[in-house]
Amino acid sequence: MYTKFTGGREYSYMNQKGLERAITDIGDEIHSQYLLTYLPNNPDEAGYHEIEVKVLKPGLKVTTRPGYWSAAKPQ
Repeated sequence: MYTKFTGGREYSYMNQKGLERAITDIGDEIHSQYLLTYLPNNPDEAGYHEIEVKVLKPGLKVTTRPGYWSAAKPQ
C-alpha cells in the first residue's frame, strides 16, 4: 500500500461501527501528534534519501516514512 511510503496508516472497515472507530482513532492520534521537519544539508543532491528517526525516550510511538525523493535544482 501507498501508506507505507508516506508514513501513514491504512484503516479498513466493514460496517458503520468500524468506520466510527477509525474516525475516533484518527481524531485521538491527531490530538497527540508532533510534527518534525527536516532541511537537508545537501539540497542540490538529487535522488532518494533515506530517513532514520531515533527516539531516546521509551514507550513513545513514532511513525515515519522511509525516505524522500528530491529533484536537483535547475542551474
